[in-house]
Amino acid sequence: MRDKLMLGAIAALAMTAGSANGQVVINEVYENPPGSGSTNDAVLEFIELYGKPGMDLTGYAIGLFKGGSDINGDDIPSVPADVEIDEAFSLDGLTIGDNGFLVLYNGTTAQSLIPLVLPNEGEGSASFFDTFIDNPNDTLGNLSNDDSSTYLLVRRRPDHSISNGMSVYGMEYSMWKDSGIDVDYDGKLDYGIEVPVGIAPMPLKIDPLQIIDEIAWSNNGGKEYVRSSEQEFSDTPGFNPDAVSRLAYYGENPMLGQRINSDMETVPTRTADESWIYGECTGSSLDMTYDDTAYGAPTDQSGDGFMDIAISAGTDSFKLTPGTFNDHAATGITQFRFVDGDLNFDGVVDAEDLSLFDSMLFGADLDATEDFIDPDTQSTIPDPDNPGSNFQSYVFQGRLANAYLAAACLSDLDGIDVPGSDDRDVLAGMVGTVCSADFTGEGDLNFLDVSAFLTAFGNQDPSADFTGEGQYNFLDVSAFLTEFGNGCP
Repeated sequence: MRDKLMLGAIAALAMTAGSANGQVVINEVYENPPGSGSTNDAVLEFIELYGKPGMDLTGYAIGLFKGGSDINGDDIPSVPADVEIDEAFSLDGLTIGDNGFLVLYNGTTAQSLIPLVLPNEGEGSASFFDTFIDNPNDTLGNLSNDDSSTYLLVRRRPDHSISNGMSVYGMEYSMWKDSGIDVDYDGKLDYGIEVPVGIAPMPLKIDPLQIIDEIAWSNNGGKEYVRSSEQEFSDTPGFNPDAVSRLAYYGENPMLGQRINSDMETVPTRTADESWIYGECTGSSLDMTYDDTAYGAPTDQSGDGFMDIAISAGTDSFKLTPGTFNDHAATGITQFRFVDGDLNFDGVVDAEDLSLFDSMLFGADLDATEDFIDPDTQSTIPDPDNPGSNFQSYVFQGRLANAYLAAACLSDLDGIDVPGSDDRDVLAGMVGTVCSADFTGEGDLNFLDVSAFLTAFGNQDPSADFTGEGQYNFLDVSAFLTEFGNGCP
């Protein structure tokens, strides 16, 4: 895989979709505003993104992938047509606002009410009409709020390219409204070779997608389409969430709470459980208040490991906040903020971030791919359209993709969106006194560091290029030995 990640990819990257100048996540979704019928859906639904101010989102898209229902658990969808992309929106030409937010809002039958409650703090905004990906299948509608939902923020898609800042959709492009996504109903996005079950349509090329962020929840036994089950809510007992609001963004499961799984075993909560408030909403019209009797939230660290944090204090309950941070003084709830240089998203900038930069990000290609490994068979899958090749998946997805995006914008000096030497210098300064000879990151120097350096040198890993000349020779070895001899501060 190293060959795909080296500096030679820099030139090619200049022609790829979107700018890699900051990290971005799904931050809030109002899928099902309360009220009879779809009246409020048409004027109150919104999707909020949070990221680096000024980030260019050209080439990115966001879609609602519906997993239908399977109430009897026979792995046949109750209504095959419900297993589809419900809505999909292109983010071409849009940027994250000056305050770090971009809001997409609905207004399908009347003028949206969301612009009335935006804070005017420099947030970006656009309507569903402005961003809807036109397709031959159907017209813009409301976000479907039945059965299971998966929201995917993607960058790369099959048969999609960017020309002059605009998306170009090829003949086999399928990530748009009403496309079937899982004709064999196995919970995995289709590559176009799957065998349909029941009366499902023929498969389309949905994957490979480069997924930058994701969140999902199941209802009535429907499927979810995230890359990792860590990004699914464990359970939504008795309700299908009207809305979700992110409170945290973890690089890995923080292991803060416990839950009971379907086998009645006590297991850790998932990353999604510890990252979001989600549930029903009780407010009418512009009063977007969560119902404190039907919700899920991160674990209360003052509780027993099963109790969620309280989202209300007296009559003051946590609300949706389109276009600004999800802070709530009454309960002391504060939404996370990205920390510059925190590449593993643990809240601090330290040697672990520098190690991640050196091992995975330095000079890498954001578009790098590798053989897709079927999670069921642990095998590759031959691509019938490319004899001798296998289906591919993207190396940089989810947290690793956002680590790349964060690393690439640490320095403005290099003028490119690839993590390079200038970015590393900035990160090293953030980390503080860094001992570059400490290859193991243990804080002291010993033979293990020498061994690790020699391995990196033999592999021509950028971390072993001590002179920064892009070559690997005795000068790098000499520089390493000098640093090693000087010892760590």
